[in-house]
Parts: sequence; structure tokens; C-alpha cells
Amino acid sequence: GLSARDFADMFQQETSDVDVPFQAASAASVISIAVQALEGSDTTDEVALSQYIASNNFKTFYGDVGFDSNGQNNARFLLIQYDTSGIVRTVFPEETSSGPILYPMPSWDRRDCAKLSQCEVSGDTCTIEGKCACRQPDIYRPVGAGETAECIPREDMNFINTPLLGMGYFLVTAVLIFAAATLIWVYYYRKNMLVRASQPMFLTLIVFGSIISSLSIIPLGLETEYRDSNNIKKVDAACMAVPWLWGIGFAVTFSALFAKVMRVKLLYKAASKMKRRKIESKDVFSIMFIVLAIETVILLTFQFVSPLRWEREVLRDINGNAVESVGCCESESGWWFFAALVGFNILCLFYALVLCFQTKHIPSDFAESNYIFLSVMFMFQVLVLAVPVSAMVRDDTNVFYFMRACAIFLQNFTVVFIIFVPKMYRIYKKEDSRATIQSHLSRGNVHSARNYGSRTSNDTINIRDSKKGNSGEIGHRSSVAGVEDDYESNSKMKTSLNAESFNASNDNPSQPHRHDLRVSFE
Repeated sequence: GLSARDFADMFQQETSDVDVPFQAASAASVISIAVQALEGSDTTDEVALSQYIASNNFKTFYGDVGFDSNGQNNARFLLIQYDTSGIVRTVFPEETSSGPILYPMPSWDRRDCAKLSQCEVSGDTCTIEGKCACRQPDIYRPVGAGETAECIPREDMNFINTPLLGMGYFLVTAVLIFAAATLIWVYYYRKNMLVRASQPMFLTLIVFGSIISSLSIIPLGLETEYRDSNNIKKVDAACMAVPWLWGIGFAVTFSALFAKVMRVKLLYKAASKMKRRKIESKDVFSIMFIVLAIETVILLTFQFVSPLRWEREVLRDINGNAVESVGCCESESGWWFFAALVGFNILCLFYALVLCFQTKHIPSDFAESNYIFLSVMFMFQVLVLAVPVSAMVRDDTNVFYFMRACAIFLQNFTVVFIIFVPKMYRIYKKEDSRATIQSHLSRGNVHSARNYGSRTSNDTINIRDSKKGNSGEIGHRSSVAGVEDDYESNSKMKTSLNAESFNASNDNPSQPHRHDLRVSFE
């Protein structure tokens, strides 16, 4: 009869296929069985043919074929399998096997990894899943699977160094500790004449503004990997927290400093016009409200129009797999909002410097002009220098963080230091005594009265305790007198300038004028 080799030759001749599938041989053997059944039963009746096939065995090139009582083929099939070397092996039945059965069978990815990839060639190992297990997992990481499986260097994400983050947290802690100490100091000496003259409310606002601004260093150090990271919402929030904390903190600190200068400016402006004016806190709170309002409008627009989001840029890759990247907070229009925020702050500081220059003749013992000028000047210098320098080092994550953290720290810590340490020193040296303060006020105010155009030889300063109702006058020929002793029960200092004319009308121009500066504690 026809052998398996004969069938294979015939199949290849007719189809031009190199391999002969077993399905074709099986189908041809079915035809052979049908022919043998027709010849053996000598009938075409379907029932008779079915009974004949079920009760007989048939020799075919596919093997001996017979059926059991259930109609199942009794022929023993050979189970073949590719071994690890890619060679076809008969693994069942055992007596005819040419190799052991492989179980579990490696996945195609595992086989492709072993045969087609560079994984095992480079000395690494292919896993069951067809991925590459790297020999040095601390240096290399697996990528791809199957044919593309390989080990590449771990991605350098250029995160901020841990020591630098520790430095940033240390700077925040230093500001918080110093700020807490100054708040305790203000409360403890709240009834001290020197502290009351410096307006404790504005001193407190300076401290709170510095605290808020310094806290922006904390979200500066929050980072993550890519947009699919689990903590991406937290990092996005940290991106916008930086301008909010820094901007609002700056506005509070600057407004408090500006209000102190403006208060003195308004006072002496009235004096130059020979008018009496009482400057209260509400007169300068509008300044703080305007600055905070503008700062808040810029930040809210920033928040809703084009907020900062964490993005990561791939710098180098191997076959599309990143090996170096850098992450930062990005926004499509963020530059314009930062420019508006920083530009507004610079304008505010510049105007404050102009105002400090205009009040430079006012004695620092009374108006704190020198200390406020130093504070504003330092804030101005830090802001003007830090912005361009930070922009130049933006590509270096560590330097960029260091520059911004130090700038924020210096801008806040130095202001609190300049405003408070001289006062602490004066109290420590007992220069806050009643006689010392009266001496400073008297000496400074005579100088101020002269600067405002007094043309007489009888310039007079009246220092009055409004609670007691007594007053003392000094002139070129007199000394401080009549200042009452009980200042400690007073809670507020109000300053007024009064120009009085004694018989100085047009009817009697020969009489001297008296410029009366009154400092009252109520």
C-alpha cells in the first residue's frame, strides 16, 4: 500500500510545500478507510458501512486505525515537543520517545528571550516570563520581553540629593524657631516702651509673613517619577503651593514694613504743613489690603488659567528606554505669571526704598527707618539676584533647589533678624528705660522740627502722657521735664504733630512760631 513517505512525496509535488502537516495525512487516511470499508462490505448502505468500520481495523500510511465501543480511535498517537535547543523530540509514548517531556512548557517570550535577545548573551538570565534578570540589579534594570529583553542602566532621574533636602528642612526649622522666639519676646515685652513704640501688631505680622514664606521651602523638595506615579496629585499640589506660600508670605511681611514707614511718612507730611494729625492702625491697613489683594489675584489667575504640573523630560535613552531624565514643575503660561508676581514684588520693594529715602531724616530711634531700609534693601537685592541666577541653573536640579531655598531663607530670616535683634539688644543693655527713650525722642524730634522748616529760636517739643495729662517741653534753652512715670498700663502709642501759633497771625508777624510734636501713650 501507500506509505507515509509516498504520501509526503505526492503532497509536496502537488502543493510545493516543504512541510507536510499531519492534518493532511489524517484527512487522507480517512479517505483510505472509507475506500477499504466500501470494498470490504460491498455495499453503500450507511448503516452497514458504519457497522463495518466500527468492527474492523484498517491499515493506512497514517498507522493502524480501529475504533472502540465508544467510537474512539484506538491508534496510539505520538506526542512531539521542541526541546530547549529547538529540536523536535518524541516525548510520548515512552518506549518510542527521543527525549523527556518539558513541563511546564516555556512561553514563547521565554524561548524568544533565550534564542533571539541579547539577555543571555550579555551574561544575564531569562525568566519564565521572558524578561531579563540582571546580574547587578542596583545598577541595571530589565526592559522589554522576549526578543527585546535586555538589561540597561537604571534611569538617573536627577532627584535632589538627600543632604540638600536635609539642609532645606534645617533652614525652615531655623526660621520657625527664631520666629517663635521673637513672638514670645514681643508678648513678654508687650508693655515695654520700646516695643510699644515699634507697634507690636506690625512686628507680629512681619514674623508671621516670614513664617509663611519660609514654609515654601518644604514643597520645593517634593518630587516623583512620571505622570503615572501614585503620588502625582500630591506633587502637583506642591508645585502650586510654592508660589502661594512665598507670594502671600512676602505680601504680609512687606505690607507690615511698608505700613510702618508709611505711618511715619504721613505723620511728618502733616507736620510739614503745620497740621495736627493722628495716625491710627486703620489708616495703614488699607495698604496691606491692596498689596494682599493684588498678590492674591495674580495667584488665583495662575491657579485657574495655567497651574504648575509635575513633568519629566527624558534626556537620554537606549532603544526608546530612558536612562536619564529630569523632572520639574511646568506650566504652558507659567513664565508670564511668575514674571507678573516677581515684577509686582520688585515694584513694591522699589517704592518702599523710595519711601525709606524720603524719611531718612527721621531719627531711627523713633521711626526705625534705618532698620526698615536695611530690611527692604536686603529683600530687594535677594529677589533681583536670585531670579536670574535660578533661571541660569535651572537644568541642575540640586543647584536650582539650593539657590531657591537659600534665597527664601535669607529673605525672611534676615528681615526678622534686622528688625528684632537691635531691639533685643537695647532692652538687654537697659537702653529701653524711660529716661533713655525720652532723651532719644527729644534729641531726634528737635532735629526733625528743624528739618521741617522751623525758622525760630524757640522750637519746642512737647512730650505728653495723655493718661496723666502732664507734659514737658524742651527747646534750645531747656531740657526734658514733666514726663509722667506710669507708662506700663498704656496699651497703644499714638503720635501727633501740632503746629500752634502764638500771636503769629498777619496782625502780629513778629511773634515766634512754636512747632509742637506730641507723643502720647494711651
